[in-house]
Amino acid sequence: MSEQVEGKNLPGFQALQLDFAAHIRNPELNPIPDGIESRRMAIYTRLFYNNIESFCSMRFERTKAILGEERWHAMIRDFVHRHQSKSPYFAQISEEFIAYLAMERSEASDPPFLLELCHYEWLPLYFDRMLGELPRYQPCPDPLDARLKASDLSLVRRYIWPVNKIAEDFQPNEPSEKPTWALAFRNRADKVDIKHVDAFVANLVEILRTAMTGLEAARAVVGDSIHLDETRRARFASRLDDLIELDVVLVDD
Repeated sequence: MSEQVEGKNLPGFQALQLDFAAHIRNPELNPIPDGIESRRMAIYTRLFYNNIESFCSMRFERTKAILGEERWHAMIRDFVHRHQSKSPYFAQISEEFIAYLAMERSEASDPPFLLELCHYEWLPLYFDRMLGELPRYQPCPDPLDARLKASDLSLVRRYIWPVNKIAEDFQPNEPSEKPTWALAFRNRADKVDIKHVDAFVANLVEILRTAMTGLEAARAVVGDSIHLDETRRARFASRLDDLIELDVVLVDD
């Protein structure tokens, strides 16, 4: 009895795998591999596409409604056919879809806000999956004097399109005159939320990525040369109190 050579059929098996995957990703362009029953192949192909499309439908609900069924399915089919995912995890399909839109998608008929809207719809999932816990709560009687730091479970995003307003009945052709600032975060109760803030709050959170007092952060946003009278100090303290209440800004002990 001759000795078995391990992997002697590997090249042929790899070729079959590639043909199998190519047909599943785009059955219109790639034939069924030899030796595989068409009925069985159709089941694999349908399950593969339906799983991906269903996941994207749940995550990008507004995008699908705006595009309509035909354009939506054409885009998902193109995504499945063209994009080479970097992650093997099913939960990261939406991130791969964002990467596809940013780097590979070039359809002239797409809405100009498509990428930003999809990114905005993806943000809650990003924080749902983010690892990490917030430290214990500490009271903050005076946020201007306290040493503060922005939570690692928060993110500020600037959009040129009004992503919080775009819908089937509102599809702008031009960006807004002012950007849309989105503050996304997860609090101590593990609730994910997105608040729409102004440029001052957005810059305040970003400056507090480095720990400093609330007064130092406020001065960094408005400029040291501006006089901080009692009215301004009270307004800045109120903004910081709101961010502390949301668990976006933490007391840094």
